[in-house]
Amino acid sequence: MLTEQEARSIIERIVKLARADETEVSISAETVSHLRFARNTPSTSGQSADIVISVRSTFGTRSGTARVNQTDDPSLRSVVERSEELARLAPEDPEFMPALGPQEYSAPDAWVEETARAGTAGLAPAAEVCIRDAAERGLVAAGFLRIDANANAIGNSAGLFGYHRSTTASISETVRTQEGGGSGWVSRAANDIRQLNFRELSATAIEKALRSIRPRTLEPGRYPTILEPSCVADMVRSLLFSMDARSADEGRSYFAKKNGGTKIGEKLFSDSIHISSDPLDTSVPGFPWGSEGLPQRRVEWITGGTVKNLHASRFWARKQGIFPLPFPSNILFRGGKGTLEDLIASTERAVLVTSLWYIRSVNPQTLLLTGLTRDGVFWVENGTISHPVMNFRWNESPAAILQQVEAMTESVRVPPRESRNATMSIPALRVSGFTFSSISEAV
Repeated sequence: MLTEQEARSIIERIVKLARADETEVSISAETVSHLRFARNTPSTSGQSADIVISVRSTFGTRSGTARVNQTDDPSLRSVVERSEELARLAPEDPEFMPALGPQEYSAPDAWVEETARAGTAGLAPAAEVCIRDAAERGLVAAGFLRIDANANAIGNSAGLFGYHRSTTASISETVRTQEGGGSGWVSRAANDIRQLNFRELSATAIEKALRSIRPRTLEPGRYPTILEPSCVADMVRSLLFSMDARSADEGRSYFAKKNGGTKIGEKLFSDSIHISSDPLDTSVPGFPWGSEGLPQRRVEWITGGTVKNLHASRFWARKQGIFPLPFPSNILFRGGKGTLEDLIASTERAVLVTSLWYIRSVNPQTLLLTGLTRDGVFWVENGTISHPVMNFRWNESPAAILQQVEAMTESVRVPPRESRNATMSIPALRVSGFTFSSISEAV
């Protein structure tokens, strides 16, 4: 794994070779171990290691970028020459911002040596548990287990330097019945592989698969709904992406006022909605810097349902006279108390959605999204799961969902299904209404 000293040496060598007005360097070194299984059999496994060095050269306001995956002197000289050649050919950038000088970066504790050392051998026992437990119930398991060990660094000719390393272990598993009529899915991630209880996770997917057999038809419509954490994660991730100051100022987003300006300071959501980011969070550590090398700090995005901040690039911040904020490196949605089982037990009637799939934007100004449910949809009645129902196509807005929250569980670290982003802490929600537009034949 690339050390801080090695990263600093590479950046210093590149800056020394450069002839541009400004030179910026980013380095990403990654070792990935993976094990895939399907039809109750391990299918592929392996380990890969790579390093990507990106060099951005600037003459005036013209910039060019080139990349290389070698660290010897000829390769570094070549990538500098290519980036400078591209910069001379590039058009003037009217939104150019000069390179940042030295910054103070936080030091998130995201590296776990035991995870980095686990490799594919460390994933084999987890796969064995998932496969054996499914097979013993007459079910078919498929999944993907992965360990990422990363080292990242940035630096430039203005004296900026940052270094960070992290580990992540993750699982995504689907369990189906032999005839394919029932299906359950689960996904989790952690910096420390020892925090993943693979038997418990596999049992969750197995239970969903068995419960989802022979679903009944529920007419499309708007119903009280329980959304599992992964579903909420997909929604909240979309919401945070839309919280961009420029798109709001230009009238292109949900956070734009009709007569100009943004909705910062307006109460748009339920009192219980608190969403923040903090790179130093111990349960879901983030990244020290964001886009353009801006330091990541603790930020309140939504507090008590009121919008507190929008992320903004350095260019737009300067133009508007506001403080620049990068997109957050983690998303912390403060939950309530209790588990998903507790939430179900307190529910009189609702649809339980365990997974969302194929999510696409319909209208960015209302945040309307569309997608499908998948791998288990159930009808809850009088505090228990009564029976499975057919899957749906749905049309709904994250904003509308966060305006209708009736109850929530404690937050858990879970990746959204539509992304490999594993830095989200999210509760399950019960909302008063969710729009199911049509029935889907998907399993």
